[in-house]
Amino acid sequence: MNVAVATIGHNRSPFEMSKEAIEDLYGEAKNWCDGEEIASQEQADMVQKLLRDIQSAKKEADERRKEEVKPFDEAKAEVQERYNALIGKTKSVTGIAILAEDACKEALAPWLRKVDEENRRKAEEARKAAEEKQRLAMEAMQNRKSLEDSEAAERAVQDAKAAEAEARKLGNAKASAKGAGRAVTLRDYYEPTVVNETEFARWIWTVHRDAMAEFLNTMAVKLVASGVHKMPGVEVKHERRPV
Repeated sequence: MNVAVATIGHNRSPFEMSKEAIEDLYGEAKNWCDGEEIASQEQADMVQKLLRDIQSAKKEADERRKEEVKPFDEAKAEVQERYNALIGKTKSVTGIAILAEDACKEALAPWLRKVDEENRRKAEEARKAAEEKQRLAMEAMQNRKSLEDSEAAERAVQDAKAAEAEARKLGNAKASAKGAGRAVTLRDYYEPTVVNETEFARWIWTVHRDAMAEFLNTMAVKLVASGVHKMPGVEVKHERRPV
């Protein structure tokens, strides 16, 4: 296909040139691809030529697009590179802010874990003490025989409630560092390791069958693309398409 080239006096941009060429080819394709079947080798050859012209125009438009965005991509890459040295975290670069941030977290971790363990110990002691006071308060309520017994039982109930509230407060206490801004605290992270693939696959198939089916279908598509056309439990549809 001969794509028009701008000459003196033409002010069309590369995009406008591609737009005009592709729109013309699109209009020609509408004439040929109108639902009527190809009836001769001559018609087939003409449609084949139209297909190649479209592909050629598409390729040239993509090359023009790349050329047009190149300055923006280069400018973006330069800005990204400068900032990566400060705040980036990629496979090849770790910015100095990230390094400093991680170092501070590593320095805080032992202290926060120590405080967290102490908080847990105090919370457990408070919980046991509250349970004991609740037991004593129930006994006092059950063994009331006089007004003084009732007063003592009521005091025991209030004491048990106060102990329960204190235990709850200690249970909610968090180890933290609060120098400025958002406090630094400990957060739970969980990292799985599959130790029995068969058991895990059976569980996934039972509980998350849709996700498993999607994964298996993706694997089947990859295998077929690599040339594997016979697999147990998979039906491979075969058809021939124009390229």
